[in-house]
Amino acid sequence: MINYNFFGRECVIEQDLNDRTDLNQKLNDLNFKFGEVLLLNQVHGKDVVVVDDIKKIHGIQNLPKADGIVTNLKNIALGIITADCAPIIFYDEENHVIGACHAGWRGAKLGIIQETAKKMYDLGAKDIRAIIGPMIQPYSYQVSVDFYNEFLSEDPNNLRFFKETSESIRWNFNLPSYIESKLSKSGISDIENLMIDTYTNHQKYSSYRRFCHGSEESRGRNVSVICLN
Repeated sequence: MINYNFFGRECVIEQDLNDRTDLNQKLNDLNFKFGEVLLLNQVHGKDVVVVDDIKKIHGIQNLPKADGIVTNLKNIALGIITADCAPIIFYDEENHVIGACHAGWRGAKLGIIQETAKKMYDLGAKDIRAIIGPMIQPYSYQVSVDFYNEFLSEDPNNLRFFKETSESIRWNFNLPSYIESKLSKSGISDIENLMIDTYTNHQKYSSYRRFCHGSEESRGRNVSVICLN
């Protein structure tokens, strides 16, 4: 059995990720069966933690620097923290493998999505389903010409992820579609994109970009969790 949830403002977690009280309570309320909640020290990279033995379960004080995590162990909750980047959860229920990753533009470009899928395949996954949770949507995500040029230098076909705005020096970037393309290249065809905008849904979700624009006094976090029971 797979349990997962995308939490917004209703679940409070401190910046240092040490206090899990509210998260644990929310998971209990949703009937998650878990002995541990594994979070990461996310660095916008492509490293993935593999937890295939109880000896590899890390504690609160030694969070590994990584942006993806996978396991084939039951009752281990995998958590990802976001605030505009994409939380992606992965699972192969038949072969008992789950994963989660944090994918902003930088991590997605570096290969965090492919690496997460690869580690799951290494654990025996064959038919992976992916769900893209609440994240910034293209109409809220304006980027510079330099950003635009960087992505076109990676692949001219990336042009399809951009839409010119009324401002000649700005573009709207469709990060969700870019992420979908990376999932497809990883061999994943069963993709659900929730298409929920963290930036405009201020009552429900935290947004780092909204914080930077001065619309919020404090920087909040969204938490996404998946567990195999």
